[in-house]
Amino acid sequence: MATGLTLSTSSNLQTTQQRLLAAATIAFEPAAPDPSMVRQVSLPAGHYQGIVATYARLTQASALTEGVDLAQVQQLATNTLTITPSEHGIIVTISKRAARRQFDSDLVSTAGEQMGVALREREAKDIIALYDGFSKTIVGAGSALDITYMRGAVAYMITDNDTDYGPAPMPVHAAFHAEQISDIILDLSDPGTTNAGTGREGIVANDLVKRWWRGSDRVYGIPIMHSGYIARDSDDDSKGAIFHENALREIEEGEVDVTEEGDNSLRVIEHGMFKSWGEGERADAHGVEIYSDTLAVV
Repeated sequence: MATGLTLSTSSNLQTTQQRLLAAATIAFEPAAPDPSMVRQVSLPAGHYQGIVATYARLTQASALTEGVDLAQVQQLATNTLTITPSEHGIIVTISKRAARRQFDSDLVSTAGEQMGVALREREAKDIIALYDGFSKTIVGAGSALDITYMRGAVAYMITDNDTDYGPAPMPVHAAFHAEQISDIILDLSDPGTTNAGTGREGIVANDLVKRWWRGSDRVYGIPIMHSGYIARDSDDDSKGAIFHENALREIEEGEVDVTEEGDNSLRVIEHGMFKSWGEGERADAHGVEIYSDTLAVV
């Protein structure tokens, strides 16, 4: 990644100065759905921290005997998660000469698009880092993901695994690496497996092969999203997750702040984009980490 001022003679711009930068091919950026899959709340004005409070469940009601007083009194209690948002930002500095040669609005709009992508990448990776915090992790390094784990994850989340939070409400959704999705497609569509079948199951499998990769499809009622910023580790394994939106929480402080500041003596304009947020795990039993092999198949 190049750093420093964007000058009119910069090697990556000099050969394009006779054309509009807006017409140049912008590098492909993978999808980043993860922040949208998490419950987001805004930090109220005048606050520096957000406290997410969830009422703990009371114990079950007691059987009574007529004429006998119910002596046990239950107390309301809350589980709290404290999140302190922090600032994130990116700056692109463009010389006025470069802007003139590339037509001001085109160069600035390109910079803005690229900065927005970079900011979204940071936000997505902060959410992805939380997937590793789920206590329940399935599949395992070196093993391929199959649909058995999908239904098993749902069964786990709708079981009463936490006396405070209870079972996860439906629906849940999944954020997977592309190769994890590829393994799911193979498991559903391979004629040699019982999952694909030759009857009605085979029809379903063929339909999935035809229409998958629309960005979101369902298996066992779980919408599966391609999370482009989930990385492979050194052993070619990746960590995605299946979770309810309330399992994780993101607190946003204000809107995106876009700035522009000129330096006349240096003859440059500094463009900035900033956003403040924080994230945390709210209900551990309402999410499952999917840790599986993501070795590239091609």
